Amino acid sequence: MFTISYSSFFKRYHFYVLSLFLVFRLNAAQTEIILTDNWPPYILPQGEAKGSSAKWLDLLFEHQRISTKWQYAPYDVSFFYISKAERNIGFPFFKTPERESQVLFSEPVFYVTSKVYYNRQYLNLQSAQTAFESKTRIGKVAGYSYGVIIDKHLLKAIEFGTEKQALTALFNNEIDILPMTEGVMTYHLINDFPLRQELIKSLDGVEDTSSLHVIAANNDAGKKIVTGINKTIKALAEAGINDLQTNKTNRTVAIDVAQLITSEGYPLITGQTKPTGDNIDYFALPQGSKVIVLQWSDKITQSSKSDRIYKNMMDLSKVVVLNGPHVGKELFVRNMHIELL
Repeated sequence: MFTISYSSFFKRYHFYVLSLFLVFRLNAAQTEIILTDNWPPYILPQGEAKGSSAKWLDLLFEHQRISTKWQYAPYDVSFFYISKAERNIGFPFFKTPERESQVLFSEPVFYVTSKVYYNRQYLNLQSAQTAFESKTRIGKVAGYSYGVIIDKHLLKAIEFGTEKQALTALFNNEIDILPMTEGVMTYHLINDFPLRQELIKSLDGVEDTSSLHVIAANNDAGKKIVTGINKTIKALAEAGINDLQTNKTNRTVAIDVAQLITSEGYPLITGQTKPTGDNIDYFALPQGSKVIVLQWSDKITQSSKSDRIYKNMMDLSKVVVLNGPHVGKELFVRNMHIELL
């Protein structure tokens, strides 16, 4: 018959409880809270699928067998908490000399290219360049750095809480110039302003490719986190594994800018919402309106066996309107009204 003494039982019970406690402490130590905020496409809004950079950072921690919990807060608030060692980690952050004096930075986690943009509804390339150099009516997102080259122009910039607010101000002519990361600009134009994509243009030769980092509190816990991330980045890089997005955005092809003109027998220029079919809306377009041709009609792009050009003139090409009462609308306009600039 199997027997066990009370002392032996309590010793085993005590060991069992102690083991559970140690396992609990070990598991608890393997979860890190990361302060972040919306920055699509790199950090997507809370509740949505993770952005590309969030996925990459999760992978860096997973390699160390550490789980993550993402907590959203404005970036300037997150930086304040971490600089005071009230929180341990924030991501992603640009590195600046001022920030380096307050928090610890990891090695670069990924890179982005920032450019300077203007709204061609109100400015041309020359006037936009002048506005940028004068450092007036320039916008920026609060708490952001756009790199040394661009930041020196932003000392008197008008601050906005989000990229979307800043971009809205650019559309509303509240500012002339807005710096933004290429990927972020592309995301917001496609998702928030799809009919106005062709209105926004970047200045030639003004850009800055910068690295994004994890920041950590300047204490023992922060030093341990940064050391672990740096070792993981190095180990994965040596294995040929890099971040989950490319460092550069593909450049767009050249565009056809035109103005609308009247034609003999057609003193009024009209644009329509569809080339054929029912429920077509028609808009009167002022002569001289500027447009970008998004898609030329087949009778323009393809050859013909006849020199009779009436059908070519009457065929419809798709444009986006850059100024006037219908700015931003994508319409179909007859080829005879389109004059390239």
